[in-house]
Formats: sequence, C-alpha cells, structure tokens
Amino acid sequence: MVKEKDRKSNRLLTIFERLNKGELLIKKDLAKEMLVDVKTIQRDFDEIRVYFAERLGDSGFLDLKYDSKKKGYILVSKNEYFLNSEEITVISKILLESRALNKIELEEILDKLILQSTPSERKFIREIVNNERFHYLPLQHNSFLISKVWNLSAVIRSKKLLKITYMRVDKELAVERVVKPVGIIFSDYYFYLTAYIADRSDSFPTIYRLDRITDYIPLAESFYIPEAERFEEGEFRKKIQFMYSGELMSIQFKFWGPSLEAVLDRLPTARIVGEVDNKKIIEAEVFGEGVKMWLLSQGAHLEIIKPEKLRNDFMNSLNAIIQMWLLSQGAHLEIIKPEKLRNDFMNSLNAIIQIYNHN
Repeated sequence: MVKEKDRKSNRLLTIFERLNKGELLIKKDLAKEMLVDVKTIQRDFDEIRVYFAERLGDSGFLDLKYDSKKKGYILVSKNEYFLNSEEITVISKILLESRALNKIELEEILDKLILQSTPSERKFIREIVNNERFHYLPLQHNSFLISKVWNLSAVIRSKKLLKITYMRVDKELAVERVVKPVGIIFSDYYFYLTAYIADRSDSFPTIYRLDRITDYIPLAESFYIPEAERFEEGEFRKKIQFMYSGELMSIQFKFWGPSLEAVLDRLPTARIVGEVDNKKIIEAEVFGEGVKMWLLSQGAHLEIIKPEKLRNDFMNSLNAIIQMWLLSQGAHLEIIKPEKLRNDFMNSLNAIIQIYNHN
C-alpha cells in the first residue's frame, strides 16, 4: 500500500517535472487529475515556492508565478542569472562554426545549452541550429578535448612540470618533452597548450596542439616564473598569428587596401602612426613568423617597412612562390584552372615584386 508521504513526494516531483518542461498548470485540473482537492495542490505549490526560497535565497533564479491571463501557474527564471534564448543561439552558432569539438562533445554541449532556455523557446532554438547541427563536420583528428582542456588547466594552475608525448605534424614520430605549462589558447579550429621547455631558457613559449598530445603526466616538481614574467594568455593571443611562436618583434608596414578595419581586427596590437601618399603606416607587436602568412595574403596592398629581416624574408618567400610556379616542380600547390585565376595569381605576385623592387 502506498503511504501518504510517498504519494505526496510523487505528486510534488510530478508537478515540478511538468513545470520544468514549461507546462502551464491549472489548480482545479491538476486536483482532478491527481485525485486530491484544490487546497492540497495549493499547498504543493506553496512548498515548491519555499524550496526555491531556501535553496536559492534572495537571488530568485527560479520562481513559481501565477499567469492571470491564462489562469495557471508557470515556472519562470530571471534572465540576468541565466543565458537567454538569444545568447544561447549565438553561442550555439559560434560552437558550430568553430568545429573545435568532435560530434559527441558538441551534441552534449548544445543539448545542455538549449535546456537553459525557457521551455517555450527550446523548439525554436533547435529549429534555428538543426541544419548546421546535422551537417556539422568535425576536424580530422576527431579527438575528445573537453576533459583534456580541464585537466591541463588544473596542471597549469598547480604550476607543476608536465611530461607530454607529442605527435609531430607528420604523424610518424612522437617526442617526449618535460615542459612548464603556462596557458591554453583556442585559435583557428584548434586548442593549443603554451609551455616553456623545462631544460631551456627560451624567452617565448612553445605551442603544442592539444589533439596531438597523446599522453600527459603531471610531475611532482613545481616550477616558478617571476611575476614580472608571468605568461598572460590574453596578451599573447593579441600578438600571435596562426599560432606560430617565436621572438616578440615590432613591425611596421604601409597599407592601402580596401579594408583598414580588417587589418586592425587581425592584428589587435596594431596602431596607425602616420600616412604617406594616402597609405596608412601601421605598427604592431607580434610573436614569431606567423604574421608573414597574413602579410602574404594581402597581395599588392601592403609593403613591409621594418624590420629589414622580415622584409627580406617576405621577398624571398614571394620569389620562392614564383619559382615554384614557373618551374612547376617542388611546389606544394599549383592552380590549373580556371586560367583566369592562375593568371590573376601570377599578376598579383608580380605586382608585389614591383612594389618592393621600386623601393
């Protein structure tokens, strides 16, 4: 025989579950369905309110409200404490576009995000993201990364040395390293561990793609980095391009392309320091050689002023591309068709060469 206490517990749980699903509950209908009187249902509602007050205090994350128009009770949440439907939609879109997670991890996060929305809007959000979700294409490595990001973040916080097994880009040779982990950064599809090699005194960290770290073991030994030299992920992220590490350097270049805004967005440390012949002179601080890839992508709308070494390296890269194109051997890429694209590409390279030869 079911005890009264058990009946009440089941009733309260049922009511709460239905409220959480977004149902509007009318007291008299609920009383008839559950074979109790209206006063009993009212006491149940009062107990749910007391539960919210005791567990959530004055924050008022959740509350049971009476909708006078619909003449029923609904569960409501305060938007300032929860992600609203617009924010959930935006975050979902960013996650889908990033392609950072495998299908399983992405699905789990999207489901949890959508469940934070109000029950009445969940279906609409699912409809908005369903097509992208269905066609979601994860990266080739297809690794599970969420736990790895969390675990390595804990090691970073503990300031312990870390032994990693790292698979190189050719996937044929794994190396073991003992490193001082200092940060985790996400950029251009991938998560990266930034770390100083333990037995070296480099002034800049080495970068390791998380999916290529096949094994990692926190060691007992701690490491110390002076406060003045403390690694700041945000600062580092502003100064690095395409996650190619290296020495910090100051660069200066002329720019006359169609979108100055795109330059300032791509190089967060960039600032305009002058103008010559309607060409903006821009300075920026960057780490490593990754910036050269971006500079090459700007075609004949940019000229490097300094440092001299970067300018010379840039010219050497252009000449190497042209040589590979003309010789059609030893190249990593050659446009075959359409012929217009091939010709445009060659014309762009020659235009850049003219800029530097002229100066």
